[in-house]
Amino acid sequence: MRVMDPASLAVLALTNRLVDVGVTPLKAAELWRLLEAIPDPAELFGRSSSDLAQVFEGAVPDPDRVAALLDSGLTLGVRLEGLRERGIWLVTPFDDSYPARLKERLGTNAPPVLYGAGEASLLAEPGIGIVGSRDVGEDGADVARAAAAAAAGRGLGVVSGGARGVDQIAMQAAENAGGTVVAVLADSLEKAIGQRDTRRVLLAGQACLCTPYRPDARFTVGNAMGRNKIIYALSRVTLVVASGRDSGGTWAGATEALTKGYGAVAVWRGAGEGPGNAAIEQAGAVPVTIVDHLFDLEPGAPTPTVPAPSGAEHQQLSLLDSPAPAPAPAPAPASKAPISE
Repeated sequence: MRVMDPASLAVLALTNRLVDVGVTPLKAAELWRLLEAIPDPAELFGRSSSDLAQVFEGAVPDPDRVAALLDSGLTLGVRLEGLRERGIWLVTPFDDSYPARLKERLGTNAPPVLYGAGEASLLAEPGIGIVGSRDVGEDGADVARAAAAAAAGRGLGVVSGGARGVDQIAMQAAENAGGTVVAVLADSLEKAIGQRDTRRVLLAGQACLCTPYRPDARFTVGNAMGRNKIIYALSRVTLVVASGRDSGGTWAGATEALTKGYGAVAVWRGAGEGPGNAAIEQAGAVPVTIVDHLFDLEPGAPTPTVPAPSGAEHQQLSLLDSPAPAPAPAPAPASKAPISE
């Protein structure tokens, strides 16, 4: 059995959802608070509840709960070995391949553990996020393809969510152009790597699939909401191709990223955009009407952790050598804007 770094094993045990130990695992915020007090969680192994009570000095988390979670270490080791045999790895903040941008941008909302398959080093490369509705029209699909192919041509990876619609269209276009992709999944990693086409790109070193949820997790709306922030945090800038308004995963992910500063946001304003795109621009996203301009965007300061004001004066990106287009009216343009120059 492969030996895991003790600190990483402690993080996994404390947030464990792989095996049932009869107590609730620590949430991300609880884990990060614990790490502020105990920088090396491996020091907690083998301690009794009374010892832990002295270490925490009465602070949350509950010592009995922590002790029970840490006792799962051996059982977890067996479970992990089975995952490794199927090509699934995991990283925690104590591993070199854990992407630093997640903690920098998400703070205590950063996932303590990422399960993955494929080329883990892709997590450290700032790619272009491309997201959008599942039921995207052909014009929107063309935008997603053009943005992904352009990213691949510039040596940038594509980061997306692996869902039907814009996500899968963009990732397929990046792969076809010889680029790389990072898919942040809201459902079963084990099921995804069982698919023939997925195995092909994984073996070719073109892809990394990852998830903050257990590898056999089923899709839930909550999981989808939770993984959205990871897409924005991993990306140099994320392009919202098409979004509904006031509802849906794309809308929720974009507005959360803007209000909480999880990542830089651009939004497509042209043929194929969704009914929510204009509102996302008004919330602070930079409008893009030509795909090539996406790569002229320079990430700036993080978005404030307050609701973003409307208007073009609030933008966390700037167009280099090209003025930002004026805010467009809410209705989608009747004619197509050029996709590329």
